[in-house]
Amino acid sequence: LGASSMEPDEAIPVPVVMIDQDSDRDATIVQLSFGDRLGALLDTMKALKDLGLDVTKGTVATDSAVTQTKFHIMRFGRKVEDPDMLERIRLTIINNLLQYHPESSEKLAMGEFFGIKPPEKKASIVHVLILQF
Repeated sequence: LGASSMEPDEAIPVPVVMIDQDSDRDATIVQLSFGDRLGALLDTMKALKDLGLDVTKGTVATDSAVTQTKFHIMRFGRKVEDPDMLERIRLTIINNLLQYHPESSEKLAMGEFFGIKPPEKKASIVHVLILQF
């Protein structure tokens, strides 16, 4: 199907970041998929460098409008083991990619990518009663 036959919502890319600690004994592998903009890849590599990480290897594969990228990263010459740093890596990449497609942030925040639909009906609270004993 061509891009013109896609629904508008389907054309909005959603960043996916997976961190793999098992496939390489010496490096952490960060896999990401998103839109196909070269600038996003260059900025992502810079963002990883700004976190004090070394990108030792990278591969890029494109499939229509989505780019699959895999970075092998190290910190201080070793695999990244610190859970806080792993989360910083994930959030840094997502925030960096969202600069290229800010319209994706709404889908990501609402969890639609993971099959979570926003409620159709909004709940409203009319009265709140606070009892003190």
